[in-house]
Amino acid sequence: MAAWIAMGGDLLGSCVYGPDVLGRAAGGLRFVLLISTAATVGTLVLLAVAYMRMIAQFPHGGGGYTAAKHTVGERLALVSGVALVFDAALNVSVSVVTCVRAISDVVPATWHLPRMAIAVGLILALAVVNLRGVKASVAVLAPIVLLFVVSHLCILGAAAVHRFHELPAAVVAIPTEMRQSVAEHGTGGTLWKLLLAYALGGSIYTGMESVSNGLPVLREPKVRSARRTMLLLVGVPGVIIAAILVDYLVYDVRPAGTKTLNAVLFERFASDLGVSSKPFRFVLVTLPLLAEAVLLVQAAQTGFVDGPRILGALSTDRFVPRRFARLNGRLAPAPGILLIAAAAIGTALVARGGIEPLVVAFVIAVFTTFSISQWAMLRHAVRRRRSADPGWRVDAAVHGTALVLCGVILVGTIATHWKPSVVMLALIATATLVSLRIRRRYRAMTTAIEQMSEQLAPTAPRPEPAAATGAPLAVVVIFSQRSEFPQLALKWLERMPFQFSEIVLAGVSLVDAEAVEGEERLRQLESERRRALESVAEHARRRGWRITVELRRGADIIETAVELVMQVIHRRGTQAMVVGFRAGADASAIDPLLRDDDAVRLQTRLQQEKVPMTVVSIPLDA
Repeated sequence: MAAWIAMGGDLLGSCVYGPDVLGRAAGGLRFVLLISTAATVGTLVLLAVAYMRMIAQFPHGGGGYTAAKHTVGERLALVSGVALVFDAALNVSVSVVTCVRAISDVVPATWHLPRMAIAVGLILALAVVNLRGVKASVAVLAPIVLLFVVSHLCILGAAAVHRFHELPAAVVAIPTEMRQSVAEHGTGGTLWKLLLAYALGGSIYTGMESVSNGLPVLREPKVRSARRTMLLLVGVPGVIIAAILVDYLVYDVRPAGTKTLNAVLFERFASDLGVSSKPFRFVLVTLPLLAEAVLLVQAAQTGFVDGPRILGALSTDRFVPRRFARLNGRLAPAPGILLIAAAAIGTALVARGGIEPLVVAFVIAVFTTFSISQWAMLRHAVRRRRSADPGWRVDAAVHGTALVLCGVILVGTIATHWKPSVVMLALIATATLVSLRIRRRYRAMTTAIEQMSEQLAPTAPRPEPAAATGAPLAVVVIFSQRSEFPQLALKWLERMPFQFSEIVLAGVSLVDAEAVEGEERLRQLESERRRALESVAEHARRRGWRITVELRRGADIIETAVELVMQVIHRRGTQAMVVGFRAGADASAIDPLLRDDDAVRLQTRLQQEKVPMTVVSIPLDA
């Protein structure tokens, strides 16, 4: 239950804008609404089954990105990851824009709310809250989710019961409507209307990846907990969505000005009951709309959680700058939060607050990653055939069917709304190419370091550790996790014309996304870092160096480094030379995105402490 409350905001939020978009696409045709409703609910169930089977095969989390990386290669996985980042940003913009629309339906029409200004303000407010590290707890979320679920189930159920007698007549009239549509628009035109409604209903499936992505935070046994969470995650929204669409059918809900279709439905139900008193209208109309608005704020919040998490995974694989894996002083992924906020504001402004183009872009992003995920799982199931796994046929059937439906929704959305679709696909392609370029530059950096290390040929082994009287202490500050940097530092120091009394490898790490996965994970990271540096130090000791290792991890990497350097110098009580490394002159237009210049910033900061520091540049023109 707690996991469902924490992860269900996104999919529950789609109960607000998904049926609205689908109902508008139906164009008042009841047969389109009924058939697309049945197809949408069936697809929702099928995708839930597909993702539960994915969780069983990849129980360590990561969702479609992990499945694609291990099955169909890193490039397709990258496309999936990039689409998920856009998915998170569009989730924020769609949820906030719809939230403002829900608020507008509650306040008097004479108020003329500045919708875009309010939407941008909400996005900025959410960004600030997340930058401060204030995460919504289950205790805060539970009343919001329960208010939405209870109010909608009660009101929608009562509305359906009140006009249940009209449902048979609506169903019976469907064949006549279909014949009329075929006579007027032809068979192709009728199928086109069905495809349009079904494709735009793709916004309903958002949030399906949240359980597979969030597996590490679930309690043991994780697979069983994930299955239960997925059942609630899909079951409750599925019932609400079906109830909303059935009520659209029996109440013949159609667009009315700028109001959402849900607002039209609630007002029509209240009028149908003859309710005129303010308390009753508040319960039947205002309360559910306010519950939708508050829930949509929470749905937008999930974008600020999922987006930086995906960026962190891409950063670990060197597809985006390493800074996206870092946390600020309040342990929040600040760079990722700022990027998601900027993308959400940008998409909302480009769409001018229009919900349909935002939903179209949203569907393209969501079903790009869904399609890749299902293709990856289909390949994975077929490969298991060779190991005589009896479950491979079922998995192949489930993921194959899901892949076909994802393809239909993706192609249908592109065909019916090609302008926003092409823009979204172009953005995904551009971001993918930039990510591949970043990966190549990181590899160029590794090559440059290795080549520079080879050029610095070591001198003959020293017969004994250097301990000359008055010899300075060398403090080598290592920001990078790679072992090439300390090796390069030692070879560089060997070429110095004087000796050192001691060399200290000072490893400085910034608290990042991996470090807050738990105390055990933090100890594991520190142990791995120490082993790597000790291995380099032991090799140097055999060559006659007197060398030690010091580690420090903190929220501010520069202040943490200054604290460690000053502590080492004070403890030794001798003159010291501090050495750091940075990337050389830009050999590519993308290099400024990759370089943090921590060594240069540290040099400036140490000057204030009257401590000299040498920064060694590593050329990246390899």
